[in-house]
This record gives sequence, structure tokens and C-alpha cells, in this order.
Amino acid sequence: MKGGIYLMYIKYSSGFMIASLIQAAIIAFAEDAGLSHLGAKLTLTQLLIHILAGQVVGYILLFIIRKMNIAQRLNTFVIGVIWGMIVWAGLIPINAAQGKVKLPWEAGIGTVISSVLAFVIFGVIATHTIKYFGDQ
Repeated sequence: MKGGIYLMYIKYSSGFMIASLIQAAIIAFAEDAGLSHLGAKLTLTQLLIHILAGQVVGYILLFIIRKMNIAQRLNTFVIGVIWGMIVWAGLIPINAAQGKVKLPWEAGIGTVISSVLAFVIFGVIATHTIKYFGDQ
């Protein structure tokens, strides 16, 4: 039984890592294409920090979904969008205060749209991972 629990958490962590990498790719693409002016620098260290933050917020979401009955019944997309927006509203200002990025609403509508999209997609993938592996 113990091995099954470890395997389950490896699956969760893998899903959260995939979500983080896709999120980083969206932001990097938007920056390279000139759609966004967030100013995110994707060094190896920043990518590792980004993946670690994705693990933390993914496991927080796992805890919330397991503890709240209503979250268990809600659609994956709905939870993902809500969670992505919450994380966007929390993490972007923290990173901006540290000088790592600009505030999206000060950098233009393209920055707002692309960064919100990246966080929402993270939230949807993380929620799908939790619901899919939670049913196994």
C-alpha cells in the first residue's frame, strides 16, 4: 500500500511539473512574440523556482479539493480557471515586488491576457491531474 501512495504523489508531481512547464512556455512565447511585456527572465534557476512554486500551489489545490466537498463536485475547467486566477493574483504581485516581473496591468493588455491565460492553463492541468489520479 505504501508504494501505491508514493506512486500517486509521483503522478501528482509529474502533472504539476508539466503544468508549470506549459505555463512557462506560454509566457516565454508571449514575451518572444512581443505580445507580453511582463519582463520574465527564464534562466535555469528561475525555471527551477517556477517548477517548485508550481508544486507548492498544486499541492495546496490538492488539499483544498480533498477538504471541500463542493470542489470535488465542480467541473475541472471551473476549478482550474478559478485557481489559476487566484494564483495569478497572488504570485504576480509578489514577483513584481521583488523586481522579477512588471505588473501585468501596468505593462499592457497583451501582458494581462497572456499571463492570465498561462495561469489558467496551469490551473486546469493541475485540477485535471488531481481529479484524474484521485479517481484511481
